[in-house]
Amino acid sequence: MNVARKQLNTIKIFHAKLLDTLKRHQNDLANNYNQDIERLKLEQESLKAQVETELARLKKQKIQTGNDINIEVKSSIDDVNKEEISAVKTIANDNIDVKKNNQTIKTEKKQKKNNQAVPAKSTITTPVDFGRLDLRVAKILSASKHPNADALYVETIDVGEEKPRNVVSGLVKFVPLEEMSNRMVVLLCNLKPSKIRGVLSEAMVMCASSPEHVEILEPPPGSVPGDYINVDGYTRAPDKVLKVFEEIAQDLKTDENLQATYKGIPWTVADKGAVVAKSLKNIKIK
Repeated sequence: MNVARKQLNTIKIFHAKLLDTLKRHQNDLANNYNQDIERLKLEQESLKAQVETELARLKKQKIQTGNDINIEVKSSIDDVNKEEISAVKTIANDNIDVKKNNQTIKTEKKQKKNNQAVPAKSTITTPVDFGRLDLRVAKILSASKHPNADALYVETIDVGEEKPRNVVSGLVKFVPLEEMSNRMVVLLCNLKPSKIRGVLSEAMVMCASSPEHVEILEPPPGSVPGDYINVDGYTRAPDKVLKVFEEIAQDLKTDENLQATYKGIPWTVADKGAVVAKSLKNIKIK
């Protein structure tokens, strides 16, 4: 019996070492639990082998308490397995929570970065005034009747660019064909090109216009194709494609001196003079 008790104590010591080893390693599982679990399993197998060796030796000696020892040891090993599994689950859950928190932080940082990267919409608006018109001196090189419309001319006009522009004008009833060619005009150059009765028109000839009479505006003497038309007090900054002409046109008209004006201020070509109509006073320009 003394020998059996001694062997039992030895087994308990092994068991205590096993528990102590497991508890000691559980604290380190958070850093690298997969490796620790494998190491614990190896140690468990080693200790288990030692316990089984002792049990086998006790059985050979036919010691009655062997069954009790076997039951106690098996129960202890089962307890160790349960503790090990519980520890692994706890660490795994902690790691999942950490990953979720990290992902949330990354998402918040990304959203913050995106918010910072998107500039605030500008509240500055461009004034709707004469400066948005691309008005230039031009010369009609040739003119002919529109092939599909009796009231329209088709003109080839030099506006100081690499090649002339094609323009369609409704001037047949007001200007004889022989007066259209080789004359200086003012051209609005930033309207959107469009087809008029099947012919492309890339600009508009500016005229003083009433229901009964229309006169082509005349640049000052000495003007050449490409000269800019200006109005004092308004900076020239033409739109690429003008969409507000009708609003601006409300303030375009000739004055008592036959000068083309915007809000009463004459249209001019720098150092050359004012744009004028031939005879129409106080008439809308379009």
